[in-house]
Parts: sequence; structure tokens; C-alpha cells
Amino acid sequence: MIRWVRAAAGGLLTLLALGAMVYAVAVLREHDYIAAMLLTVIGLSLIRAGTELLRPVLGE
Repeated sequence: MIRWVRAAAGGLLTLLALGAMVYAVAVLREHDYIAAMLLTVIGLSLIRAGTELLRPVLGE
């Protein structure tokens, strides 16, 4: 049960991070560079957190 929750949380964090990155690049690059950079940093941090949660599930 806990392994399933960990895998779901890792996958969700990774998908949300990718969404934040796409949003930052697509919408904010034309209007607000500071917000785009901040969302990019947040997206990269969430991708790292998601991969750390997925590491035991994937067997690395």
C-alpha cells in the first residue's frame, strides 16, 4: 500500500513539475521574465523531488 502511494505521489509531482515548466516557458516568457525563471526553478525542484520518490519504485 505504501509503495503505491509513494509511486503515485512521485508520478504526480513529476507531472505537475512538467506542467509548471511548460506554463513558465509558453506563457510567461513574453510578459514576465522573473516569474518565468521562478516557475522554472520550482519546476526543476519538483522534478527532482518526484524522481526521488520514484527511485525505490523503479529499482535504482
